[in-house]
Amino acid sequence: MGSAIRAGIQLETLLRMISKALGIVAGLAVLASAAARSTGVPRRTSAEAHPEIVQIEMRNVHLHVDADIILDVTRLRGTMISTSQHPPVFDDPKSYVLNIAAGSVSMDMTSLQNLMNRRAFAYEGAPLENVKVQAKEGRLEMTGTLRKGIHVPFATKASVGVMDDGKLRLHTESVKAAGVPAKGLLNLFGLKLENLMDLKQRRGIDVQENDIVISPGELLPPPAMRGRLTSAAVRGNRLVQTFGDPNAKEPPALKPPAPGARNYIYFSGGDIRFGKLTMHEADLQLIDLDPRDPFDFFPARYDAQLVAGYSKNTPQHGLKTYMPDFDDLVRRK
Repeated sequence: MGSAIRAGIQLETLLRMISKALGIVAGLAVLASAAARSTGVPRRTSAEAHPEIVQIEMRNVHLHVDADIILDVTRLRGTMISTSQHPPVFDDPKSYVLNIAAGSVSMDMTSLQNLMNRRAFAYEGAPLENVKVQAKEGRLEMTGTLRKGIHVPFATKASVGVMDDGKLRLHTESVKAAGVPAKGLLNLFGLKLENLMDLKQRRGIDVQENDIVISPGELLPPPAMRGRLTSAAVRGNRLVQTFGDPNAKEPPALKPPAPGARNYIYFSGGDIRFGKLTMHEADLQLIDLDPRDPFDFFPARYDAQLVAGYSKNTPQHGLKTYMPDFDDLVRRK
């Protein structure tokens, strides 16, 4: 009986000590909260702890934005911004916007031609069809069919530049319709180039007098891309574009888990979803298994590359994922 009483007293004492300790902790929390309010220091919310903006960096990536539209990314520094209240979903290109702060991107004439036919003028009633593009003497030469009541073959030659607002500018130096210089033909019918290029369903394309103005990020398939062009030129068989902000300092390079990798895509900070997985405070580097050539990566089919590769965890709870080139997988099949 005495031992039971002593045990009860000890238990009561222990509970009293726990209660007192909890009271002290609660009091400290209240004091900390009051101190934060009095000093103007905001308390971190769960949204602030895991912001939806994900930093991204690319080096030497052969990026498939579509099956037959490929961007060669020499370097890119930007952010992935969610289009909803949820983290960006890598499997859903419409779930985020890619903001390009700085970078150098190019595409060959085949990709540019596919972009024109499958995106820019891929809608009913489009003014142009069967567009073909080639580079010649630092200019773009385009041929195709003009639809204005009747189908008329056309040919244009345009120089490449950048508008003051950072958009791509194609200045048409010559236009021919049915083999006849179109300036006289347009005057004969009382038409201007903008009448013929009535882009009611424009997809990142506008016509200003004799200039075709393109917003590169709007013209591409999702994800939507935003960025300001600082220069554009035709070099060899490629259209080369440089992004940046002349009024802002370029953001610093990120520090991926494998800094010595030559070809990679790196995600840092924020939350991001891949398939069924969600990574908090992202620290994920996709690395080319074969660094002898650029990292051929197809976001819409990354599962196949993921399965064929392997991953390594880092001491900082990051992930290094090594992947084969997508075109290597195609050749193996």
